[in-house]
Amino acid sequence: MNLTRSEFLQAGAATIAAAGLPAVSGGRTLILPFASAPYPHASRAQGHTYQGRLYDAATHYSNSDVGIFIPDGWQPRNGAVDFIVHFYGWNHDIAATFSTYRLREQVVASRRNAILVVPEGPTNAPDSGDGKLELDASGFQRFITDVAARLEQLQLSGTDRVGRIVLTAHSGGYGGAGGVLTRGGMNDSITDVILFDAAYGYFDAFADWARAPQHHLLSLFTGDTSTGNAALMGKVQEPTPNLYVRLADSMTLDQLQTRAPTFVLTSVAHDDLLQKYSWYSLFLQTTALDALAKR
Repeated sequence: MNLTRSEFLQAGAATIAAAGLPAVSGGRTLILPFASAPYPHASRAQGHTYQGRLYDAATHYSNSDVGIFIPDGWQPRNGAVDFIVHFYGWNHDIAATFSTYRLREQVVASRRNAILVVPEGPTNAPDSGDGKLELDASGFQRFITDVAARLEQLQLSGTDRVGRIVLTAHSGGYGGAGGVLTRGGMNDSITDVILFDAAYGYFDAFADWARAPQHHLLSLFTGDTSTGNAALMGKVQEPTPNLYVRLADSMTLDQLQTRAPTFVLTSVAHDDLLQKYSWYSLFLQTTALDALAKR
């Protein structure tokens, strides 16, 4: 299939937009707008007020960009695209999330055969809402289908079929991840959910999803979310105990490679969890995602 002129220009514009990010070897970064991205959305049409300050819609809830990272050597698995979808926390955007937490570098280091997708949620606002992906019925299904179709259209994937999906969430990103599991319409495709100090709510959604034996919940937590993780543990192990609790300073990859729900306690600072010890990369290696083929 040949690109039309508009598709060629779109692909070029996406690369140019991504060029403002720090360079990363080992893959290609794109920034593309999607109508199915979290915002704009009616839930934040009047903005959002937190501690007496208004975060207006035009500044904080109008960006429909999505960051996409395709690792070198990535290939469709059985004719489908496997995805890692990350929901960032408060006071961030795509660029800050990529640069601060080194997500792209860690996907490369993990050697997972999957495409990383980071939708723009609230832009630099203290807010866990995630618009269409959190609140709209089948909103996540529309979104991930659109992403897969665009990658195929731009001749970057060779297929528009969606395969396995791993959800990762840091801090306030729980709103997006919990909403996806509640009403997103893709739970059968989601194999893994990884929470980085993100057990602030949606406990029933995470627990109900995690009870299926083919699903894997991994929750890293600090004292900030110890109460939330205790609540989640209680819900996950009903009606019988079936989970592991580990300490981060002694955990091993072998211990984490279980499909049973796993909770890991750490004293590492909340904002350092993903990148300080490259735990984002480590935890991706525990998922159902395949490794990249050896060259």
